Amino acid sequence: MNKPEASTPSREGLPKGETPHPNLTSAEIRSIYGGTAVSAPLVRASPNHVPNPVTATSSLGATNTENWSTALQNLLDQPPSVLPQRLLLGGFAFCMVCGVWATFGQIDEVGKATGKLVPKGEVYKIHPIESGKVAKIAVKEGESVTAGQVLVELDTKLGATEVERLEQLINADQIKLIQMQGLIENISQEAQTRQQIAKADIDGQQAAIDQAQTKVTALREQLIQHQQAKVASQDRLERLKQLKATTQALLQQRQDDAFALKERLDNLKPLLASGAISKEQVFQAEHSLRASQRVITQTQLQEAASNQDQIYQAQQSIRDRNSAITLTQSDLNQTLAEIQRLQAGLTQKQAEVHRTQLETKQKLQQLEIELTQLNAKIAENRNLLTSAKARLKQKFLYAPVDGVVSSLNVANIGEVFQSGQTIAEVAPQDAPLVLSASLPNQEAGFIKQGMPVQIKLDAYPYQEYGIIKGKVTSLSADAKTDQQLGSVYEVEVSLNRDYVKEDDQMIRFKAGQTAKADIIIRRRRIVDFLLDPIRQLQKGGVNL
Repeated sequence: MNKPEASTPSREGLPKGETPHPNLTSAEIRSIYGGTAVSAPLVRASPNHVPNPVTATSSLGATNTENWSTALQNLLDQPPSVLPQRLLLGGFAFCMVCGVWATFGQIDEVGKATGKLVPKGEVYKIHPIESGKVAKIAVKEGESVTAGQVLVELDTKLGATEVERLEQLINADQIKLIQMQGLIENISQEAQTRQQIAKADIDGQQAAIDQAQTKVTALREQLIQHQQAKVASQDRLERLKQLKATTQALLQQRQDDAFALKERLDNLKPLLASGAISKEQVFQAEHSLRASQRVITQTQLQEAASNQDQIYQAQQSIRDRNSAITLTQSDLNQTLAEIQRLQAGLTQKQAEVHRTQLETKQKLQQLEIELTQLNAKIAENRNLLTSAKARLKQKFLYAPVDGVVSSLNVANIGEVFQSGQTIAEVAPQDAPLVLSASLPNQEAGFIKQGMPVQIKLDAYPYQEYGIIKGKVTSLSADAKTDQQLGSVYEVEVSLNRDYVKEDDQMIRFKAGQTAKADIIIRRRRIVDFLLDPIRQLQKGGVNL
């Protein structure tokens, strides 16, 4: 038996870092620390000894209870306590329920806004565009009015005088405008008439020039024909002269032949007398001489009757052609001079027409400039008249809609109001109430039109009268500065109902009542809200 091992208390039931007291028994140890004291045989292993896991497990599984004390055995035989188990199971179940609730449970994420009830479209504030003195008060506070009804009339004397002055100026300028337009029309018609007359003159001048040009062309053709005929006559005369020379040469030859025949005859006559030749030979010689003389005579007669006459005719033709050429050339020169005169006149007329057109154009341009200036002046005066009439009309303050005069800030005629100063306020008739609220800039990021809203009126505690539901109808496009809230957006919320009930009586809301609005942006899981701080720390670069 190993008594030291049996009496040695187990360390399993002790807190960490504590050792059992050597003089305490196992029962005392259990009474102090709780649990059981179990002794296991202590086997000291040699340095070179490696325990077998299977053997060790077997030795632990088969615990030797012979050395246990009676108190320990009685304690082990007792059933375990259920309270710690129940506490442990209850805590585990509570954690599970909380985890499921945080995972699947959702709550509303809202944007909070504050404001007051106003009629839809709000109260219309009536104020003058320009400063003026009150001349007439047409309504009383609380009186029902219709759209377009006059509420207050300001002094209109100065405005009416200005309108009358501008109308007189416009009428005078319009008369001047009509006169100037008539003058422009007359000048244009006169210029058009002069232009037509000048065009007719120019056309006549041009027709005369064209006619003279045609005559010049004809004269030049005649001159060419006369020159050609003269050349032909000169050629014919030259041929006739050559023919005459040829004829004279032939005649001279025949005369020479006749002279030779006569000499022969003269030579034959002494021979005939001496009887040296026959009479027949002399007769033949005389006959040849007479024939030659007859040919010469005929040639002379023909030359006198024909060749000389032809030469005369050719010479006369040349003289006639020279005369015709002289006359034609003279006529041509006169026609060319006439053309030059006509062209000079045409150029002068065209220059006069151009100068007249230029003068007329400059005059019309000057009149057009004056007409444009006059039209601009009339347009400017008309704009001033329109503005004066508008200002005169603005002296009458009208009701913009059907409704009730909720406020009238004028009591006596003669009071002076400055531009933009409120004279009266008109609340629209039967206009539904809406909540006009201011939403801080930091809560306006996800607000959209149509989002549901829970409204809590300050005059009617929601714990007693409930919450009024509504929805966002509009959100301002730009932020405004509020002295208390800083940068805010204007939100308009429509109400599902405009009353609360108390003792079965319906109490209507009133304009001006303040309220708080919770705009439901979205529904989020509870676990997301719990994890948001951790996520923000992680985004900020903090590692958890």
